[in-house]
Formats: sequence, structure tokens, C-alpha cells
Amino acid sequence: MLGYPTPTDIEIRWRKSGVGVCVIVEGETEQDDAWFYNQWFGDRAREVTFFPQNGWTAVVNAVTTLRATIGPKSVYGIIDRDFAPNIAYPPLPPDGILRTPKYTLENYLLDPDCWFQFMHPYTLRVPKPGWNTVEEVAMTIERLYRECIPLAAYNIVLRQARDIYDEEFNNLPESEKKYKEHPKALAAIGDVPTYLGQLTTKMGLSEPDDFFAKLYKMGLKEMRDDPVSNLEQVVSGKYVLNLLKERFPLRLSGQQAWDDVLGAYVDICPAPPEDLRILVDLILQDAHS
Repeated sequence: MLGYPTPTDIEIRWRKSGVGVCVIVEGETEQDDAWFYNQWFGDRAREVTFFPQNGWTAVVNAVTTLRATIGPKSVYGIIDRDFAPNIAYPPLPPDGILRTPKYTLENYLLDPDCWFQFMHPYTLRVPKPGWNTVEEVAMTIERLYRECIPLAAYNIVLRQARDIYDEEFNNLPESEKKYKEHPKALAAIGDVPTYLGQLTTKMGLSEPDDFFAKLYKMGLKEMRDDPVSNLEQVVSGKYVLNLLKERFPLRLSGQQAWDDVLGAYVDICPAPPEDLRILVDLILQDAHS
């Protein structure tokens, strides 16, 4: 299936299988997040199957619809943490939708040991700077995280502007409401504090011109002092993984080659990340309670 299934498709497939719990996750196709979850939890396929929906709102809608038709103990959801604070489970939320402790699923595809194991055979004859030892790989990934700190700080301020001043924010041009997804996109706007000051004026706020700029600088300072374990919670793994792909030391040809690399990564490290194992265990415990 190239796209993602409708709630009706999921219900039909669940009824045909006759077993297990449906967990709805984000992803445009079944080759996105659902593929990784189904690989990581393949040994529990009779207990749980993962299905994609395009975006967190679609996940919420699908879980709500399916819980009404096949029962709340048969359908759950897992969505990216994104801007939300960390949530301690249990208890599970009444809607059955849990958030990952790290920012996105992609943050779980940035394990230094797994990347070292993947890269090691390619470094034996010709060393690859930044990839020759587990320690080097960890430093490489940390540098990529830190390169994305300004991006994360900017997007957090944009989200705060949306949350606090919804009406004024929605009056901005569409291009100014979009999150930045690459350090180059942030660099293109020039001096970020100045730009954010202009945003305050465009929104017609009574706040000082440097209101958003101060929030941005505070975010930068906090994140620059954070260890990677904290950055994983506030910096999107999508952006970090994209930089890793751009600077990958092996020659790749197109998206298919990168998909093959990620497939090999999961084959090398097939065990589910501990955070996600805990979430799935909690879901199954609740389903059988």
C-alpha cells in the first residue's frame, strides 16, 4: 500500500486478523513511522500492529473513530512529542493517545552505536573522519544537534507566538507562520532577533519590540548548556537526521539509497528503543486490563 489506510481499511484489516491491538502512528505512508514500529515490534506482531495516518490530528481522528467502532481497548495512538512537555505514564490518557518522550520518531534513529556498527566496514580500508569510532560518531551526532539549536529556538518562539497571540499570529502572511526546517532556511532571514522584533510589530502587539527576541535568546542559552539527552527532547530529529543524510560519508544516489541505509540501520539494531518499548508495554497492559 503506497498511501496510508483509512480508518475503515484499518478496521477491516483488524477484523480479518482477529487478534492484537491497533496502534495508530504518524506518517504519510506505511513505509514511514509505521514501518519502523512494525520492525521494532515484529516479534509481537500477534499482539500489536501499527498503522499510519498523515499527521497528529489525523492520528487523533482515526483513534477516536476506531475506538467508537471496535472498542477503546483495541485502538491506541502514539504521536511525536513535538512542543509538548514530557508526560509521565501511567496512567494512560483517556483518549488512548501517548506522546514519545523524545521530540520525534527520527530522534530514535540517531543512536551513535548503531551508526558506528553500520559504518564500521566502510572505515576499515579508508578511514572516515567523524565515523571511525563510537566516540567519534557520538560527537558527530552531537554537533548536528547543536547546529540545529537556533532552528529549535526559533520554532519554539514561533509556537509560543501562536499559542499566546492566536488571532494576531493568524493574521501574518503564511510564509511567516511556517516553522523553519533547515539551518539554511533560518540563515536566509538574516539576523533572527531583528526579524523577531519585526514580527512583534507586524502582529500589532503591545509588547516591547524585543519581546520575542528575548525569548529566542533565552532558549538559545538554555539549549547550548544542555546535554544531548536534553536536546533530544526539544530538537527535532527530522532536522538532525536530514543533516546527517546531507553529510553522510558514503556516496548515495537518491531517496531510495537513503531508505536502504535506514533499513540496514534497523536491521543492525532491531531492538526497539527503550522509550518506545515502555510505551507499547503500557498500551498492551491497558488493553488487557
